[in-house]
Amino acid sequence: MSDEPSPKGNSVDVLFKSVGFRLIYLLFWAMYITVLWFVLGPASKVAAATTPWYAVSVACGTCGLVVAVPTVPIMRRVPRRWLRVPPGERILHRIVGVGIFGWLLDISGWIRRVLEPLRGFSGKRAGLLSLEQSVRAAAVSHGICFAIHVLLAVLALFSRHPWSAALWMLLPGVVVHLYPVLLQRSIMLRLQPLLNRAGSADWIGR
Repeated sequence: MSDEPSPKGNSVDVLFKSVGFRLIYLLFWAMYITVLWFVLGPASKVAAATTPWYAVSVACGTCGLVVAVPTVPIMRRVPRRWLRVPPGERILHRIVGVGIFGWLLDISGWIRRVLEPLRGFSGKRAGLLSLEQSVRAAAVSHGICFAIHVLLAVLALFSRHPWSAALWMLLPGVVVHLYPVLLQRSIMLRLQPLLNRAGSADWIGR
């Protein structure tokens, strides 16, 4: 691998780098899910018919929330060892089909058109650390968004249609957030040995 840094800048998420825009988006989204919870969601009188549509809209909102979550301050306060993926987790990834999920994203063009430009990884050794930070940030932000779906599912258990509403709140989050978390962790399993070797090589060369 070469030590040359990637010349490509990250231009996809420029808008969400604005603190003001992130704050406005977070406030708008919080008001949206709160108000519609009582109008179309599990707490509404028409919940049986409208909860699925509300659940889909929440999933779309949390997808946008992934890039609005301030992951950098969070990661600064989280010990690095907490984000390290144990090798044994690879078995879980195979059981639940994380590889298939990644393959579907690949053939859909999502990885090539969205993720690769977003990360700006050059494929060279100098970019490994930046790639690791990007992967970990994605895992953290998707994890936070999945926690929102879990919280809404718990709240739905106290609604008019507890079990069906809870499932609608939870299942879209599994697809759009839990599987991406597991995918990022599977990528980390491949990155960790490379980073260890790169660190050892840098230390030997000094």
